[in-house]
Amino acid sequence: MSKLATMVVCPQCHFENPNFNKFCQRCGSSLTQKYCHECGTTVPFNVVECHNCGTVTGTLYLAVISRGLFTTASSHDTTPSFNNDHLQGASTSSDSSSESSLDRIDTEPPATSDTSESDPQEFQTQPLEEIFSETDLESITIPPEDVLSFPQQSPPEPLEQPVGAYLDLQDRYQLLDLLPALKPGETVTVKVLDTQPLQISPLKALQESTSTPSDAEVEAFIIPAAQPYFALASQTPSYFPRLQDAWKSEFYNIILLENFSDFPQLSEVWSHRDTLPQQIVYWLGDLVQLWEILAPWGCRQSLLELENLRILDQNSKQLCLQKLYFDSPNSIFNLSDLGQLWHELFQKSQRTLVGSLTEILRDLMEGKIQTVEELQKALTGVLDEINCPDLQASFIPESQPSINQSPTLILGEKLIQIEAVGRTDVGRQRDHNEDCFGMETRIKIEETPQEKIHSVWGLYILCDGMGGHASGEVASQMAVDTLKHYFQTQSFEELPTEEILHEAILKANEAIYNENQKGVRSGSGRMGTTLVMAVVVNHQVAVAHVGDSRLYRLTRQHGLQQITLDHEVGQREIQRGIDPELAYSRHDAYQLTQALGPREAQFIHPDIQYLEMEEDTVLILASDGLTDHNLLETFRETQLDSLLNPETDLATATDNLIALANQYNGHDNITAIVIRAWV
Repeated sequence: MSKLATMVVCPQCHFENPNFNKFCQRCGSSLTQKYCHECGTTVPFNVVECHNCGTVTGTLYLAVISRGLFTTASSHDTTPSFNNDHLQGASTSSDSSSESSLDRIDTEPPATSDTSESDPQEFQTQPLEEIFSETDLESITIPPEDVLSFPQQSPPEPLEQPVGAYLDLQDRYQLLDLLPALKPGETVTVKVLDTQPLQISPLKALQESTSTPSDAEVEAFIIPAAQPYFALASQTPSYFPRLQDAWKSEFYNIILLENFSDFPQLSEVWSHRDTLPQQIVYWLGDLVQLWEILAPWGCRQSLLELENLRILDQNSKQLCLQKLYFDSPNSIFNLSDLGQLWHELFQKSQRTLVGSLTEILRDLMEGKIQTVEELQKALTGVLDEINCPDLQASFIPESQPSINQSPTLILGEKLIQIEAVGRTDVGRQRDHNEDCFGMETRIKIEETPQEKIHSVWGLYILCDGMGGHASGEVASQMAVDTLKHYFQTQSFEELPTEEILHEAILKANEAIYNENQKGVRSGSGRMGTTLVMAVVVNHQVAVAHVGDSRLYRLTRQHGLQQITLDHEVGQREIQRGIDPELAYSRHDAYQLTQALGPREAQFIHPDIQYLEMEEDTVLILASDGLTDHNLLETFRETQLDSLLNPETDLATATDNLIALANQYNGHDNITAIVIRAWV
């Protein structure tokens, strides 16, 4: 963990670099600047907004800052205290893990400091001989012991912190709002700018670890007030903001969260005319599920604060919570409180209750529905009513889309839908197209009276051929055909292993290599091809590539990410420690170090990695005609973000990408496969 404090993670290839690097040692990406997603201007990572267009480009977090209730020696307060230091490698002696509830804020007073060194205002005891001369001592009358009194020093008070001040000693998290001087027991929420967004915190590394952290690791890095965020975001990430950092300062407990404060409130979206009745029932189901999830953590109050209920995305309409509100120690909640929240939502939005919801809400508020199971069953009945063809017309205005156009959401079930479009174009300067692609998507639906199961399998292959007229297109077509044939004989129940993927790619290489040998081709006359391939099995993806054709991933939470790393001379030199500017000053910097076909199997070393789609995801497989000059990164917001909108036609959007590449590049063939998965 301590190593991460001196490392920064490349936003493109996720390689860990020393924190003094200005460019990634692996892919050459800048570690100090990025492109504004609105206008394409280069902006530093540590500023809030683009200086050219004013778009917010900085990494912002929501800081939940609380001050504990200080106790005295005579106090009878039994509220547990926390004893965690800041995260930067500090050890902890906290025994708070034995607490059965984490619903109370820290009340421990600051540790007593050594007054002889750290606090010159504290009363100091010192021999009189060291203060006065011998003559002075004779003139001093010392009062009786019982009338001697010493000044009682009050605990220091925190000061107001202005905008621009830093929350932490490392000068990383900068205040964007005024932080008032909090009184004991007070909590405030402010926005902060992460001025070092590429440096991963030990806590975030723990959260994103592929292995389950031990209790000792959690206690060492997370103050108890933050532990619910860590656990809940790990178990059900779609509902809760991720925990970025957390520590205890001299006065405060500080928790940094993903900034959900700019998302629209549920009550606002609830009242929109285009919000379907089905969607409202799905939200009610989410609230019931959250009611159960939050109970063990003593955080049900989080659902009863209307402004805390947010919509993560206007397209998927995913419900989320801005932050956690901890229940007061003596609070007792039941389902009638949840019913009161529902009543308030309907009343504020002036929406009409549909189907049997009127009766359900009345029974809920009167306490006739006492279990979550009863409530979930009742909501399922409401969905059946709404989805009945005879009733749909009365619930859906003519101007709204049909039910089949709305996102697939089923209470208590996680489904995936997938669609894919492939396009290729010769470009504006080539006289023939050496690119090739192949796709196959299979969706299997198994249904019984008890459940419906969706299974998805997909194979997506893109190749960019080389070797001159009537050669490059032959190599790319051979690779696609060989790989498609190979995977027709494989099981579709689980992801292919690295061994299987490696074997498939070597067979494609062998087919092209043998053709080169048969034609007695040599040097530049030998044909070859790049390869990027994705195999999708439900929400998991296996990615393999050789050459400089790429795969990108686009999600709402993480934006656009380049998953593959080009196999070319410049990148090879960077990985050897050469400065990126020097590496790409070579005349052969963009020459491929690997390709299928020109050489024998022992020279082929495909990169293979595995991904999980934990949220709605777009995968883009692309030849360099589309990716050159950072085209996708530059036009992400205007051309790519709309792909996450279910109303965006995928075929039209892919055609637009090809047209954009022709406009700004056009020097090469252009090929793209765009895959969109709803999770």
